[in-house]
Amino acid sequence: MKQIKKKFAIIFLFTITISTQVFASGAKLPLIDSGDSPTQTGGQIPDVTVSNKTTTGPYVDAIKQMANGSTCANYSWKSRGRAPVGYVNGVAISFARSLCRLKTNAVAASILGAADTHNASKDALTHYQSNFVSLPIQTSVAGAEPLRAVYTLGMGLGMRESSGSYCEGWDRSAGSGRPSSSGEAGVFQTSYDSMGSSPILSQLYSEYKATPNRCLQDVFKVGVSCSSMSNLGTGAGADYQSFNKACPAFATEYAMVMLRVQRSHYGPINRKEAEVIPACDNLLKKVQDLIDADPYACEDLL
Repeated sequence: MKQIKKKFAIIFLFTITISTQVFASGAKLPLIDSGDSPTQTGGQIPDVTVSNKTTTGPYVDAIKQMANGSTCANYSWKSRGRAPVGYVNGVAISFARSLCRLKTNAVAASILGAADTHNASKDALTHYQSNFVSLPIQTSVAGAEPLRAVYTLGMGLGMRESSGSYCEGWDRSAGSGRPSSSGEAGVFQTSYDSMGSSPILSQLYSEYKATPNRCLQDVFKVGVSCSSMSNLGTGAGADYQSFNKACPAFATEYAMVMLRVQRSHYGPINRKEAEVIPACDNLLKKVQDLIDADPYACEDLL
């Protein structure tokens, strides 16, 4: 009965929001071609074992379809151009996962879905408040709206930091005479020395290391070529860099928490260079509506 209800809800929702295709059988949408493996010039894939299998299911597939057909996916970001297909898909799926955390009262949701803290030095939602008013997104009440706001901002941050490349390595312009803990890594260029900003961050790190099949690397890699995968230094900081690049779903949720607790970690946020694009908010709102329509949707995402 549970599966029948789930399939019925999916059929109904797809019919009215995604396309004119008829899903009378309740079958899943086709998986998107994940493309070729990233180019490995001048480096190697991180020595972290992650599953290359996506979390699959009708809702994951539906989110990919929404993202691929969205105006957000076609937007030309300032000085960066269009985002890789995998980046838009991956951030949209990560948003859905965080939304499911909110629905299940997971610990991470206490930060991700918190109302604007009015602490401009820490909280990116406060720092960018005027941008959200113009969308508009309501951030003064805890829940899905602040969560969507931070992901809309996060979409712009990833484009500034790495042009949407999940495997981006450390910033050579900052020099190599630094400890490995300060080495930037991944799509949001977050470093290991950020871990102390909130207990939630180390919990996310442990969670994803224990469940690497949820890393979504095969989603994020579509349209991306990795020119260098080397790490800065050795030890725990280097291990973190490797995992951040190998597990972009972790890198995404981690960065969204950082935006709420220590926005100063990211130069493009401090300088307000990360764009807040209405089309990307619209995409995430559609994802939110999809997840809200069926209580079983989060089975595909958590």
